[in-house]
Amino acid sequence: MDAILMSLMTALNEHLLINVYQRDTDDFYTGYVQVLGHDAVVLGTYNDSGIADGCALIAFSAIDQVEFAGDDLDSMNFRINLAQAQHFLTLQGQEKPLQFDATQNLIQQLATQAKANGQMVMVVVADDDAYLEGQVTAVAEDRFSMAIFNKFNYTDVRALQVDFSDILVMEFHGLDLKLETELVWQRDHLKHVATKLYQNDGQLAGVFQNALANNRLISVVPKGPEDQFFVGRVKAVNDRVVVLSLKDMAGQFGGYILLTLPSIQNVATASDYLQTISFYEKWDQTHHFSQQPVLNADREFDPNDDLIRTIISEAAGFERVVRIKVADSDEHFLGYPENVGETDFDLNLVGPDDGETAQIRYGQIREIAFGHIFAYLQEAQLKNAGR
Repeated sequence: MDAILMSLMTALNEHLLINVYQRDTDDFYTGYVQVLGHDAVVLGTYNDSGIADGCALIAFSAIDQVEFAGDDLDSMNFRINLAQAQHFLTLQGQEKPLQFDATQNLIQQLATQAKANGQMVMVVVADDDAYLEGQVTAVAEDRFSMAIFNKFNYTDVRALQVDFSDILVMEFHGLDLKLETELVWQRDHLKHVATKLYQNDGQLAGVFQNALANNRLISVVPKGPEDQFFVGRVKAVNDRVVVLSLKDMAGQFGGYILLTLPSIQNVATASDYLQTISFYEKWDQTHHFSQQPVLNADREFDPNDDLIRTIISEAAGFERVVRIKVADSDEHFLGYPENVGETDFDLNLVGPDDGETAQIRYGQIREIAFGHIFAYLQEAQLKNAGR
């Protein structure tokens, strides 16, 4: 613990970008130390795109390691500089900062200020894997109470009492929590809707055609063991594939994905979570937060094309990074295509497998994700490296 405290003191005094790794989880935070207390630290954090995005209070008991240097931090420094240079959208500077006295209990101060301003917070407590989001309703000497909000299910209404000693992490500010705060302020008007789900019985093309005709926001769950789903609008569909324009968790444009119809588990055309993302999307539009300035949310796709080959050929021609999932594998390949042939192509891998090449047949492909912020960042890093 002394080593962790000394590392955090160094990061504070020298204003160093650090990674803070947590115990018993792969999660970590990247950011700058803002406040260093007796048993917790407050970081101004950055998301994976290099965008300043809120803060995290982390209890010392939750910290496994503090990292000052390495490939990940080099990459994050590049992304942070790029995000600033390209004027990526951020709430940084628009939110009233909270005030902390480093000699007093940081958790109590955060809970008190969150109660006063009604802002949503996210809490991780010991011996519980859940990420709890809600508003602080009362603060005592050693605990606080929260009204939990479940953006996936509006009927899930709970109150929770949390002891300060059980707190591992508290997140505050940031775009996701800002949007959720705006949504919760409409809580009395939120109406639960039953999830309308279509299993893949071979008739999904018609469901997608209807969603396209009505410009409907939908969610799609692919087959496989991953706890993953996509939210977006249909851009093109035929009897083999569908292309979606995606929304991320903040309702912003999240790039595109092509999915083969047999690779889909089910499709939802109504749910509370779709209501949530729709609300976020409208807030983003009103506040000019809909897409990062380097992305193109206006692409069109011809359903009469061989869309898999068209997308791969365009990515090869413009040296664009794509993420591909193939049959009989849970692994995703990230890279840029070249040597595009009649039946297959080479994918030059980037990221953890940088320098390797995978040969992929068109018939293997189950998903192609492209045109999103992480592809742009990978492309920028390749150009920066002279590749």
